[in-house]
Amino acid sequence: GATVSRIEDVGNAWLDAGIVSFSTIGYRHDKDYWRKWFPADWISESFPGQFRNWFYSLLTMSTVLENTAPFKSVFSYALMRDDNGEEMHKSKGNAIWFEDAAERMGVDAMRWVFLRQNPALNINFGFRSADEVRRRFIIPLWNVYSFFVTYANIDRYETTTEPPPVSERAELDRWILSELNQLVREVTDAFENFDPDRAARNVEGFVEYLSNWYVRRSRRRFWKAGILAENADADKHGAYATLYDCLLTLIKLIAPVMPFMTEQMYQNLVRQSGISGQQPADRSVNGHGKESIHLDDYPVADKSLIDERLSDATRLAMRLSSMGRAARSKAGLKVRQPLEHALVRLRSTDEVALLSQVAPQVQDELNVKQIEPVTDEGDVLEYKVQPNLRLLGPKYGAELRNIVSALNDADPAEIHYLIRAGNPVALNGVVLEPDEVLVETLDKEGYAVSNEGGYTVAVSTEVSEALRLEGDARELVHGIQNMRRAADFDIADHIVTYYESSPELDAVIAAHSDYIRQETLSQELLGQPPADDAYAETLKVNDFQATVGVRRAQ
Repeated sequence: GATVSRIEDVGNAWLDAGIVSFSTIGYRHDKDYWRKWFPADWISESFPGQFRNWFYSLLTMSTVLENTAPFKSVFSYALMRDDNGEEMHKSKGNAIWFEDAAERMGVDAMRWVFLRQNPALNINFGFRSADEVRRRFIIPLWNVYSFFVTYANIDRYETTTEPPPVSERAELDRWILSELNQLVREVTDAFENFDPDRAARNVEGFVEYLSNWYVRRSRRRFWKAGILAENADADKHGAYATLYDCLLTLIKLIAPVMPFMTEQMYQNLVRQSGISGQQPADRSVNGHGKESIHLDDYPVADKSLIDERLSDATRLAMRLSSMGRAARSKAGLKVRQPLEHALVRLRSTDEVALLSQVAPQVQDELNVKQIEPVTDEGDVLEYKVQPNLRLLGPKYGAELRNIVSALNDADPAEIHYLIRAGNPVALNGVVLEPDEVLVETLDKEGYAVSNEGGYTVAVSTEVSEALRLEGDARELVHGIQNMRRAADFDIADHIVTYYESSPELDAVIAAHSDYIRQETLSQELLGQPPADDAYAETLKVNDFQATVGVRRAQ
């Protein structure tokens, strides 16, 4: 055809050739319009066929016509497969049409499936992968948002009220704001360097922190009375301001990838539109944001709020708490059952200092009265050594009896440390290699122990009568809270609680009545059969049963 010499003609030629479409670029003859978008920052398509069919043809045409590359970066996944890693074919019945995927998965979930995929690998795409994204990421994020909206409406929280300075907020607030600003820094860097899966991993990790540590550990702060006027609680206000900042910054951060859900959340948090199926958060918004989240400014990290030492300390608390819960589980001890103490062995003296900073959090997470650092795992572990008969029998024959006797007389802990260091063991003139001795670790009596990555956490397993009563009180509260939900009470409803007297239950209520009333919002605890209009159940409270009824207070 005719020689193409102008940039707008290049665009028209690409349209004619089917390389680009009206739907993606619009039909424009304006030179400035084409110059504005040329060359493209990046293009994306499936590998490997499009490298030949599209990328190279674009590159050749642009080089000939404009003496420049038409794009700055090429981003591509390997191959798209179905959930099972098999090729998609219509005849095979495993092909997924876009309309079906959008309807069943939701386009935000679809987009996140692509974002979190390592582009060097095949992407397995299907309804199962989208369900996994919803379960592990979208639903937890939505639950945090719903938690904020629910309590903001109950307390008539105003985001326009000047929040406490960050430096005066609780350590938990300063930690999550530090994590938030590290997230902004990491995600921005990942996007700018076309590293989307790194951005997704960081965002998912932050939502895990926000949901399973910050919100869970802050619940009591939101339950406190007083957020308005003269009875305002500064700690509660700091929690609201912190969670609001986290939510707003987070949804702005991921808005380019999840445009629809973030827009809905933004409209409610900032624009006063409310959310379907839930009371509008018309009193928990500032009402002066941009018209859309996609018109608002993208977040910029505030380096002054990043406290890496605090982040290290809190992550240590998370790790030790997880190990401690594993130790409790091994011993069959519910977390609601208080224990006397936990012993913790760390990897360095610096971590001992970090632990002192977050010890109250670990105590609370493990429901123990005291945390004690130890320097030697031998304080909570015992060792049992045995000869590796498979190796030593053929090697020493009749001498094996003397070796076994010498092992029985040796200090098991000393042999353990030699073996762990990879050193040989000398016994009565015989030198045994590390693989010739088997060492078994056993929990010391009275402890349940968890070891992982050089850390040791041991929880005491002896439960005194006072601890048992406290554990029963917590179990009773848990049951009453479930009854409140089953009876469809509002989260702020005060109630009257009835219970049928028994020696076990009477002892629990006598020791912890104030705690039970406070936790369940019970105005009264009445030792009598439930009233006719009460919702009643028979609860299993550890080793005994209790018949309990609840009704709304008048």
